[in-house]
Amino acid sequence: MWRSVVRRTRRTQPDPVLAPSPRDRERVDGIINRISEETLQVFDLLKDGMVKEASFKTVEEGITRHCILSTFEQVRVDAFKDAAGLARHQARRFAEAALEMPEPQQRQFVLSVSLAFERFAKQLQAIEQRALAEKARQAVAE
Repeated sequence: MWRSVVRRTRRTQPDPVLAPSPRDRERVDGIINRISEETLQVFDLLKDGMVKEASFKTVEEGITRHCILSTFEQVRVDAFKDAAGLARHQARRFAEAALEMPEPQQRQFVLSVSLAFERFAKQLQAIEQRALAEKARQAVAE
């Protein structure tokens, strides 16, 4: 009876505006600096080319491309590191909660969830370590 009188309106909440973190700003500044350096090199080579023989081989190496790719790789590594930290935090919380469980079955279940979070954190850490090792190998190769 009251349904026809009361009409519910759906309130959609606006998406939160995510401000870039200081780490993100630093990465963007690094990429912009690399682009500026490469642009300066191109103009220097063009200027030298007007006067003498110049080669664009140094610019073709893709300084900016390498910088952007390494920045993306660092973002991935940081994401794995942050996720591993959060998983370890949750594992600790579940382990602490298990101490307060009255029944042994409940305690065992909560401990198994804690162990699952810890295993997940170890997997993320292994991925992070592989990414860092690959980055180090690439740095040595260059």
